Formats: sequence, structure tokens, C-alpha cells
Amino acid sequence: MKTTPRSFLRFALVLLAIVILWEGGRAVFNVSPLVMPGVLSVLSSLGTALASGEILHQLAFSFSLIGMGIGIGAGLAVLALIIGAQSRVAAEVMGTVASLFHPLPGIALLPVVILWFGVGKMAIVVIIVHSVFWPLLTNLQAGYRSVSPTYHLVGRNLEMSPTSFAVRIAAPATVPYILAGLRIAWARSWRALISAEMIFGAVAAHGGIGWFLHTRRVFMDTAGLFAGILVVMLVGSLVERVVFGFVERSTIDRWGMNG
Repeated sequence: MKTTPRSFLRFALVLLAIVILWEGGRAVFNVSPLVMPGVLSVLSSLGTALASGEILHQLAFSFSLIGMGIGIGAGLAVLALIIGAQSRVAAEVMGTVASLFHPLPGIALLPVVILWFGVGKMAIVVIIVHSVFWPLLTNLQAGYRSVSPTYHLVGRNLEMSPTSFAVRIAAPATVPYILAGLRIAWARSWRALISAEMIFGAVAAHGGIGWFLHTRRVFMDTAGLFAGILVVMLVGSLVERVVFGFVERSTIDRWGMNG
């Protein structure tokens, strides 16, 4: 999604409307601050967390886990695609396995992950890898199947191996599918990370943004809890609009592949 002055204005107006409804609801129904803190209290709590550096360190820790999980998941998805490109049977088997595991939420695997990997950093990474691998593989397979037959003819005329064709021709031709898969993978990994951190708690004496939410809930710091939720929403929106928007403009839009 492109960020334009009009879209920014629309975003600001929606945010303003939410603030007005929030404060109006608190005033009309006389809601306790322990249930619905005021906007100023939330912003003050957020400012305190930012000034102390606490939430920034926790965000950095969360992003390190997501980077590790997405890197492993993307590597496995590409490897699975290459294997599937060698054989129709292998591709069909992987498609069947993906149809079974893709709908499975990562959080549903928590009991098994805890049993196999314990409660720690590795367990969270495994959940992220699961959340990333299947949407990436599904989109890579869809993109590979959508490659024009002309490209396949070019590959055969050049006597390219299936692996070489997948890397040198199919991969660039499927950039829109890859980007769509990465968007889904990011959203699923971000949700899985926060859910896992809130359940596992601190990991190896560290904690991410999910741990921030967990501690605020335990100590009944409702303003801090909503400040953490606000950070989760803003980070997710920024990554979607800024990071993926930049990649899309640098690839799909630049190459004329958005038609």
C-alpha cells in the first residue's frame, strides 16, 4: 500500500475519531481508569517506557527472534520449492502437507513445542518458523505454477536444470507472489511471537514486547498495557506500510509487474 498525503490524512482522521469515541465513552459511562485509562495516561506510560529504553530493548529482542524465524522459514520454503521442482510427485506431496499444516495456528503447537524444545528462545523461534514456512511455501508454489510457458521454453532451450530455472528465471518472475507470502508471513510471525512471549514469559532473562504486555497485565498497569498494545499496532502498521511499501515500489512497481 502506497503512503500518500491523502492516505496519511485519512489515517490521522481515523485515529482522531477513535480517540474521541474512546474519551467520550469513558465520560458517558463513567468507566474506571483500571478498565479504560485515558488517552493521556496511555501516552504518558508510553513516554516513560520509551524514555527508560525498556520497550525499545524489548522490541529489539522481539525483532531478533522474528528475523531468525523468518530467515530459517524462508530458507526452508525455498529449499522445499526446489525439491518440488525436481519431481511432480514431490510437489504434490508438499502441496498436500501444506494444505494440512497451513491452517494450523502456531499457538496450537505450544504443548508439543514445549515438550520437545522446553520453554525458551528456541521454542519461540520454532513457532515463528511454523508461522512463516507454510504461507511462504504456498505462495512460492503458486508463483512457480504461474510462470509463463514461454519462460519454460527458454529454460529448456538454454538446457537449464530445474534448480537453475527455479533460481534464475522462476524466482524473479514470481516476485509479486514472494512479496505477498512475506506479508502474510510477517503478520503471522508477529502475532505468533507476541502470543508465545505472553505465555512463556521472559526468555533467558530477556523478554520481548509480549513480555512487556504480560508484566503490565500482572501488575494491573492498565495504561501501560494499552501503551504496549498501541506499540504492537503501530509497529505492525509501520512494517506493512514503510518496509513492504518500499520493497513493492522498488520491485513490482518499478518493473511494471503490478498490472
